[in-house]
Amino acid sequence: MSTKNTKNTEKKSENQSKDQLIEMRRLTVSAIYMNSEGYNKNDYASRIMLLGKWVRKCGFNEGDKLTISIYQNRIVVEKEDPNTLDTKLLARIQNESSRLLRKKIKAMVHPEVFEQLRFVNGQIKIK
Repeated sequence: MSTKNTKNTEKKSENQSKDQLIEMRRLTVSAIYMNSEGYNKNDYASRIMLLGKWVRKCGFNEGDKLTISIYQNRIVVEKEDPNTLDTKLLARIQNESSRLLRKKIKAMVHPEVFEQLRFVNGQIKIK
């Protein structure tokens, strides 16, 4: 048997074990009635709770970061690769840094000078 065939067989075995059905669970969607901004009176948020030893049994551990893919009538929960970057978090950090930088510069320069500055993509430009 060639090395190439052995590698293909191993790869197929890994994929089959990764997608192997461990067990079937049935859940009920519950409702949480909200009295907060964004919700009307008697409006609710739907909730699906995954709780139990079976969650750990299928590979989800405390502190794992998850990716939720949302489709019509289907939700897929997958564990993220630890090396995955959260682009939304990075954008929030960058926006906060830009806001603090603008605030510091505004305190350092004359108001007329500050009005002539533009802050674009982390760069400071003159109008």
